[in-house]
Amino acid sequence: MAPTQDHSGSEQNATMGVSGVVIGLAVVSVALRFYTRIFTKSGLKLDDWFIMAAVIATLATAALLLWGNGVDPDGLWVSESTDPTYVYTTQDIFYLKLAFATSVLYFTIAGATKLGILLMYNRIFNVSQSFRYQLFTVSGMVVGWWIGCTVSTLTNCIPLKWSWINSLADPRYCFNYNVFWMASGACEIFLDVLILMLPVSVVVRMRFSLKRKLTVLGIFLLGGFTIITGLVRVILGYPKGSRVPSYSNTEVWTTVHAGMSIVCASLPIFRPLLKRITGSNLVTRLSSFQISSLSHITTSQSTQHSSVKTKPDTQTIIQSTEKEHSWQLPPVQAEETGRSLSAQWTEYLTHNNTSTKHSSMIIEEV
Repeated sequence: MAPTQDHSGSEQNATMGVSGVVIGLAVVSVALRFYTRIFTKSGLKLDDWFIMAAVIATLATAALLLWGNGVDPDGLWVSESTDPTYVYTTQDIFYLKLAFATSVLYFTIAGATKLGILLMYNRIFNVSQSFRYQLFTVSGMVVGWWIGCTVSTLTNCIPLKWSWINSLADPRYCFNYNVFWMASGACEIFLDVLILMLPVSVVVRMRFSLKRKLTVLGIFLLGGFTIITGLVRVILGYPKGSRVPSYSNTEVWTTVHAGMSIVCASLPIFRPLLKRITGSNLVTRLSSFQISSLSHITTSQSTQHSSVKTKPDTQTIIQSTEKEHSWQLPPVQAEETGRSLSAQWTEYLTHNNTSTKHSSMIIEEV
């Protein structure tokens, strides 16, 4: 029996388009992350490789789904079919096998991304023994969630073949995967909230201005977007009374959730890259041109009022203008390229802060 559900080509194209953009952003963010690490000589550490593993798993998932849709365009409908008389074709079974593999890969993407963020926290905010204990605790919870969900998915049906020949999830062989979907998603959201709040507890106790605190917190709290996508994914994917999730409702949201998590995990790494860009030759030349223009205008105005004021020295004007705009052009020192990420973040956090001049992150122990 052929599927009776109509598929909208425009909706499928929109889903593929959004997924392609999000995955592209994830790939670009990881590429820039590695560029920043290598060319600032900060060194590649374990957190970078976990994020790399996440983006590779994301690309593999996208390739498997494209492959499955190419073989069986109606495969998504088949995965949610509740028709007990439907006869699975060879193409249907092939699609469902690939879909089963992607469901396992999802937990690798999410788990690797979360561990990469926690390891990055350890590089940047390794400031106290209590904070390290918090990192170890949350990391253990993430590893437990990752392994538990992966094993549960692999043992959803026994024997395993019932995972792709029975979309009704026969209770004789399979547990209720719809309930598992909701429970695992709720646990993931809880972990995301914990991970998001970890740097907050550190930054709020730092001895510098409120403005700088908000700037630093804003960079890390951008990851809150992934909590929203996670909530949408869980809510839309849980049809009441069904034993399988609604994959059609969550296909795009799952991709957005996974891809944007990878992007947000790399955002704090880009601070040295942005500093390098603002100190590049192009920016310096544009600034020099601006300074020359200001000098010319100032000199012309001084000439017009020479009867009242003495014409100022051009070199003095240039030096004064450079001094006024020096904050826009942070110099890139040669020795800076060999500094660690923690050292560069420490300088950024304590820059122009008289209460923490040239000091490391000092946490007030409670």
